[in-house]
Amino acid sequence: MNFKEEVPEIDPPWTQREELNAALLRRWLKAGWEANDSSLVDEHFHPECIISGLAPEVIEGLDEMRVTHRAMCARLQHRTATIQFLLMRGDQFSAAMEFEGRQRDANLDVAMEVCCFGTMRNGLIYRAHNIIDYTGLYAKLGLLDLGKLAEHFG
Repeated sequence: MNFKEEVPEIDPPWTQREELNAALLRRWLKAGWEANDSSLVDEHFHPECIISGLAPEVIEGLDEMRVTHRAMCARLQHRTATIQFLLMRGDQFSAAMEFEGRQRDANLDVAMEVCCFGTMRNGLIYRAHNIIDYTGLYAKLGLLDLGKLAEHFG
């Protein structure tokens, strides 16, 4: 496994709380997603968390987050995770990331670009909204009817 982060100069420098929040987000990316470890959900997410954009439905609470994480990891074995940028201001964050891995069903190498923004509470991920390039992923896996899309959108 390989975790990378492209770190721009932070101006103004982060506060201690922002540094701790950023460390938790990085650890979740590496330990939770890259290592495919759903047991770490409780250590990184607030009990009343609400996560959108990761699945078709809004994920509410630790139980739903664990189930969603397990389901995603069962399909895509992540090998690398790269943070292009991570911004922190107080308890608010924004990040752009890329995940590369092998889609287990199709046995294909794939990449997904993800943008995420949200809020931390008590040092845990409380709210997060993900914007994921599922279209590119589904096209590579042959799950999109590209002819129908071209006919519909021109």
